[in-house]
Amino acid sequence: MSRVPIMILREGTEEKEEKEARKQNINAILAITEMVRSTLGPKGMDKMLVDGLGEVTITNDGAEILKNLDIESVAANMMVNVAKATDEEIGDGTTSVVLFSSALLQNALELTEQGIHPKHLTHGFKLAADKALEIIEQIEEKISKDDDFVLKNAAITSMNSKQLVTSKNFFADLALQAVRQIAGENTFDKISNVKIVKAPGKSLSDSKVIRGLYLEKSRADPTMPNGLKNVKIAVIRKKLEVVKTEFDSQIQIFDPKDIQKFKDQEEKILQGYLKVFKDVGVNMIVNNQEISDKFGAYLAREGIIAIKNLSEDNIKAILKAIDATLVNDLKGLTENDLGFAETVKFEKIDKDEYTIFEGCKNPKAISIVLKGGLKKLLDTAEVALHDVLSVIGKIIDTQAVVGGGGAIYLELAKRLKTYANEVSGKEQLAISAFALALEEIPKTLIRNAGLDEIEKITALRAAHKGDADKWIGIDTIENTIQDNFKKGIVEPSALPKHIIKAGTELANLILRVDRIIAAKNAAKGGFQY
Repeated sequence: MSRVPIMILREGTEEKEEKEARKQNINAILAITEMVRSTLGPKGMDKMLVDGLGEVTITNDGAEILKNLDIESVAANMMVNVAKATDEEIGDGTTSVVLFSSALLQNALELTEQGIHPKHLTHGFKLAADKALEIIEQIEEKISKDDDFVLKNAAITSMNSKQLVTSKNFFADLALQAVRQIAGENTFDKISNVKIVKAPGKSLSDSKVIRGLYLEKSRADPTMPNGLKNVKIAVIRKKLEVVKTEFDSQIQIFDPKDIQKFKDQEEKILQGYLKVFKDVGVNMIVNNQEISDKFGAYLAREGIIAIKNLSEDNIKAILKAIDATLVNDLKGLTENDLGFAETVKFEKIDKDEYTIFEGCKNPKAISIVLKGGLKKLLDTAEVALHDVLSVIGKIIDTQAVVGGGGAIYLELAKRLKTYANEVSGKEQLAISAFALALEEIPKTLIRNAGLDEIEKITALRAAHKGDADKWIGIDTIENTIQDNFKKGIVEPSALPKHIIKAGTELANLILRVDRIIAAKNAAKGGFQY
């Protein structure tokens, strides 16, 4: 009997197996890494991103660069997603997680080409990751959430690699002041309550924290006061207009007096709304629905200011800032529902109209006003400041830091090399490869600073002799090797933990793929693995 080949895949389907599939996925990730490698550290380089409309962005923020890449490779997209998850989870460290993940996969590729089965590598990487996380728990420095000295140092460390570095002390104080105001349980999750407003025209040193909010909103009526003091604010969800019927109708009027009756009825409804506000002492209304022009004029005559059609996000921010209660039914409005601000004023910044709430008693939503001469500078500063706020928030939550400048990765690499000798079998090779991948972060810091990589990494390894030397790392600003914790170069311990977890999971996922099956016209649809 002759053997007839059985076709189970549609004609045009492409297959790549074993080594070819693995190599293709890893090479795609390595290509992504080369795009961001040179951005790491205080002396990292910038990238110029040009979108389809010709808009130019200059940045060295790994998350910003990866977000703007148009990538087809599934494996490369997985790497980008890991970086995005790091940005969302920690607020910083996207370039570091890319470097570690790609180094881990590159080392794994070399071992597979030597005949080591991926099963041994994935098991070894899991052992190494678990051990590394255990070591971090043992050696991390526990701090108080009120330790402003360490928190400020962490903020400065984060800014050392950003374009705010020339004003790092100023912005570290600014960021710490802002986070302190909204801090509480799960402070990191509340960072979005710090609203960053960009105001072109002045220098960065004119930036400031507002104990309140800047909202891009103008007055409901231009004749309303341009500002008020000791403002009692009602936050409502109610159309302040005469509601029209939702069906067509025809009314015949035989007496001209009937027209006046309709007008009087409309007047009665609007005057009823106005009386509710006046009775409880309201002098400002914040509404997420419509306010008619006629009622806006009534409010203006009474010296009451109002803003309308606010988004749900802005309503939530205002409630947190002024400590008010959202009211849906005006009949139930009481003085206890009102919020308070020492001043509310309206201001034009560049081409936009803003409502500014200042002097809120204990605001849980505030604003940072970023000022600068160039829009591009402000855009970059906004991204950098958000990262710094996130780092401070994460440390307040976890109350633990580690030495920066590559110190933590060098110490982990040293201890994992010792641990590898305790493990038998081919997993030992995987653990050694894992340790080597961790050193890729300090190596890149050294390389980007224009220093001799071999000389400095050898000196750093030699300096990590005992427990007292665990925080020795590189300071690429002063080009010195030192105890970075004592020098104030610190980062959240949550960062290396996340990098190790995320990088190991990605590497093991890629290594377990032994075949790529790409449907015909996969780029336009179908499936691609």
